[in-house]
Amino acid sequence: MFALVDCNNFYASCERVFRPRLEGKPIVVLSNNDGIIIARSAEAKAMGIPMAAAEFKWRKFMKENNVAVFSSNYTLYGDMSARVMKILARFTPELEIYSIDEAFLGLHRFKTRDLCAYAREIRATVLKWTGLPVSIGVGQTKTLAKVAGRIAKKEPVHEGVYVLESPEKTAKSLEKVEITDIWGVGHRWGERLTNYGIKTAADLAAQDPRVVRKRFNVVLERTARELRGESCIELEDLPARKQIMVSRSFRERVTDYEHMRGLVAGYIARACEKLRGQGSLTRCISVFLHTSPHSAETYYGNFRTAKLNQYTADTSRCITAATRILKQIFRRGYRYMKAGIMLTDLTPQRRQQLTLFADQEYGPRAKQKMKTMDFINSKYGSQTVRLGAESKERWYMTQNRLSPACTTRWDELLVVK
Repeated sequence: MFALVDCNNFYASCERVFRPRLEGKPIVVLSNNDGIIIARSAEAKAMGIPMAAAEFKWRKFMKENNVAVFSSNYTLYGDMSARVMKILARFTPELEIYSIDEAFLGLHRFKTRDLCAYAREIRATVLKWTGLPVSIGVGQTKTLAKVAGRIAKKEPVHEGVYVLESPEKTAKSLEKVEITDIWGVGHRWGERLTNYGIKTAADLAAQDPRVVRKRFNVVLERTARELRGESCIELEDLPARKQIMVSRSFRERVTDYEHMRGLVAGYIARACEKLRGQGSLTRCISVFLHTSPHSAETYYGNFRTAKLNQYTADTSRCITAATRILKQIFRRGYRYMKAGIMLTDLTPQRRQQLTLFADQEYGPRAKQKMKTMDFINSKYGSQTVRLGAESKERWYMTQNRLSPACTTRWDELLVVK
């Protein structure tokens, strides 16, 4: 059996933990630069505030209805997520962190236990230790656990826990789930399935998996088998990212090449930190920039990729490559509103393959240099030590409604009177 633990309205719930007065009140959280609504509490959803709406379009409505509005506080959300995952790890050695607010648990070792009671114990513990409400769905497969989790969240009568412990209960539950709400199906495939008369999860489960594969693809065949109780998707360790991107929108337009070069170098430095943090190397570097598509000025944008001779995680070598690309795509006379870089063709460092004539570009000395920089910056703060090519300018998001980092900064600890 598998369990899916899903934090309810995660970002909004994190903001509410340290503000009991907001219990039962509508909350929304905004994207970078406070532009878009990216999270809503249940109360905000009930008021009709849509996801991905522009904040300025709803500003008056939210003010008139006393909606609590917050800037994204990723430091807080990341720390609260880590706390939840540590708690879940106490209940089973089989844990897959699926996203910042979701995790799959393997419950195969607990066949003799009352799984409904066990799930309620998990839910109560997370709520007590973090203040975050979660929904838990349990099923024979990961897809069925997703189905159960959706029902646990959508139907209050279950009090946050729903277990598909019998074939009869599973069959009835699948009838309530629309085809587009099944994990991994989505609207595009949902429309095609609907055209074939497959409108619910029960309909898909009733299909011959071999026919599903022939008519659609192997992914939907696997989903059909999972809905029938045949486990096809095992728990996985958190995979390393296949690409790393760092990009920024500028508060003030950038027109100077040297200014842009320093900014791009800084983005490379941040990306390489992440690259080394997951134990990977890169061989392809991309740089892009563009002016505002909404301005009356002439639009210009460009993107280019360079392939390195060898895999590396050396910031200085990556900056050199990115600078060469920037020289090719930067055009003077334009006012740039955004730029970014991307590292692709990633490979684990332990699998690094050197050619016969390789010069060990990322050898012991380079690795030690990067390791030392990462240690200092981790201990004393980002950009404490940086390469000369990097801009001294720090990038700041517009965060006019930023809440305190109550769990990670001594100077922002909650004060109880």
